[in-house]
Amino acid sequence: MDSEQRPSLFLLAPADAVSVNGGEVTFVWESVEDVETYSLQVASTARFEDPVIDAEVGTETAVTVGNRLPTDGRTFFWRVLAETKDGTQRASSIESFIATTGAEAEHEAPVTGGKEEPVTELARAARHEATTETFDFADQLEREKERGVAYEGVAASRIMGISASIILVVLVAVAILFGWFEQVSQNEKMESADRQQYRQIRQAELEATEKLQRYGVVDGEEDVYRIPIDRAMELIATEEYQQRQRSQSP
Repeated sequence: MDSEQRPSLFLLAPADAVSVNGGEVTFVWESVEDVETYSLQVASTARFEDPVIDAEVGTETAVTVGNRLPTDGRTFFWRVLAETKDGTQRASSIESFIATTGAEAEHEAPVTGGKEEPVTELARAARHEATTETFDFADQLEREKERGVAYEGVAASRIMGISASIILVVLVAVAILFGWFEQVSQNEKMESADRQQYRQIRQAELEATEKLQRYGVVDGEEDVYRIPIDRAMELIATEEYQQRQRSQSP
């Protein structure tokens, strides 16, 4: 494939469904002029619906990823996205590889006349020159945070909106509960006052009834006495009867 037929971003290794050590995979691609940052994506399908790896790797063109992939012979697909300083985005082709054990990967490494293929040589050289240690995604995330471009799962504005909504719901619930408590307290106070007033009225009635049913001194100096109401009514009736009898006699 000549340079005119190559895609705008060409992948070097791993390629052509080669077997690699899933415990430590080195990805190599050609550089893009005026690149701002590369993004490495690895997924179990060629459509990249659910990437296993999706991270910005700066301007590196060779990255070794350790302990992120299985070694059970599964096939994975990978690609690289590049963003240049002028905002242009470029995408590479899609290549596949088989993630297996280190021993199986060495056993199945392609050779030609006892020599490794050029792509394999490039990968090994790039690994020694650019990736003496495996790529640390935690460090990469911290660098992105410093640059203000790290993706942390949910945008800060959304978190603030959700938090504000939760706080608002809690405040409304507290206000409703407080109003309900005040209403219940007010009702209890009114009922208590009614009961107290009823007891006072009932006590006054009992005391009045008791006074009406017994003898007592109202004013000893004036010879004023109190007699039971029944006896008083009887005396009044008797006196009225006697007056009528006297008035009717010749």
